[in-house]
Amino acid sequence: MWTNPMISVAVFLFLYGTGKVVSKKTKGVLVEAFFLAVMYILGYLLNIIPKESLGDTGIPVLMGTWGTMLLVTNLGTMIELKRFFKEWKTVVVCLGAMVVMAVFFVTLGQVVFGKEYALSALPPVAGGLVANGLVVQAAEAGGKPNFGTFASMLCSTQSLVATPICAYFLHKYVAGVYKDKSYLHPPVENGNFPNLHFFPKWPSDWNIGPLMAARLMLVCVLGVFVSKLSGGKLPSAVMVLVFGILGTEFGFLEKNTLTKAGYMDFLIMGLVLSLPYSFRNLTLSALGSMIVPVLFFLLLGVIGLTLGGVLMGKVLKVDWHLAAAVSLSAMFGYPMTEIISRAVVSSYNLDKEEEEKLLEAVMPQMIIAGFTTVTIASVVLAGIVAPLIFA
Repeated sequence: MWTNPMISVAVFLFLYGTGKVVSKKTKGVLVEAFFLAVMYILGYLLNIIPKESLGDTGIPVLMGTWGTMLLVTNLGTMIELKRFFKEWKTVVVCLGAMVVMAVFFVTLGQVVFGKEYALSALPPVAGGLVANGLVVQAAEAGGKPNFGTFASMLCSTQSLVATPICAYFLHKYVAGVYKDKSYLHPPVENGNFPNLHFFPKWPSDWNIGPLMAARLMLVCVLGVFVSKLSGGKLPSAVMVLVFGILGTEFGFLEKNTLTKAGYMDFLIMGLVLSLPYSFRNLTLSALGSMIVPVLFFLLLGVIGLTLGGVLMGKVLKVDWHLAAAVSLSAMFGYPMTEIISRAVVSSYNLDKEEEEKLLEAVMPQMIIAGFTTVTIASVVLAGIVAPLIFA
């Protein structure tokens, strides 16, 4: 059995890449995180993969010390405030749906399976990899890694449950839009969002990858510092996200900094690598004991998000099919929000121009929903909940 960290990384990259191929072939039904989870759980249980193989690479430590926080900061650089103001109803529907789901988890979920299960389940079901990473780190720090494994299992499987249900609701909504032809005559936009940039444009010679990343790290450090000044009352994950948004709006940071700097793929690989690492101490008995809670919280998440979305949609006069669809985006986020939108619209076999108009009437709400839930709200939620799970 190998003990070389380079071999461990090579095995991981092979399985990660294979998972991406599987995800593409199945049109995102079997996402790479699910494929990796299955491969590593089998590998650990059958003693094919050494349990500390991923830990020996040093990458989980890197992600725990600064990698995850830097990714959260970068999420802030991907958010355009003007888009959120334009689609404010979508934002409110999604946030309302998440509140209803959270109430379900901390009441019914806690009664049935206890506080640690309920709080560990909430961030990953409400979001994606980054929120899940914060729970995994909290579980490791709290000496209860099994709850990190539980959270990762939810994160790996929730899209399997949510995507077909979301696609069904979106199909129903698009059928109505297509029937009344409202997408052919979109409303004219009024007003302009204020330009908040007051930093001068960075000279090209001083706007290279390492310097972009250095500015992002400075903003990350500032967010963590402010969190410590508050005695932890302002969670660090929340503060670095807020400072990332402000830094981009003010022109200090580049939009989507890590991608432009060339470091995004490496850090995402590190984040994804941390998922199977949390499975290393899993036993067959522990795996068996988690199946029922995983299914329970996935079902509760779907019910809570759908019900919350429909209720908020009724209040804001948003079509209830669309409200349900955008709310369920919390369980998969981007790029599935775009994939589902394009798949639904393409089923109408329209000419290119009309298809683009129909897509423009549907996809912005789904994209904003994914950013609202997975990129912002779930990270804020995880930043607040994670320190409380094992307190």
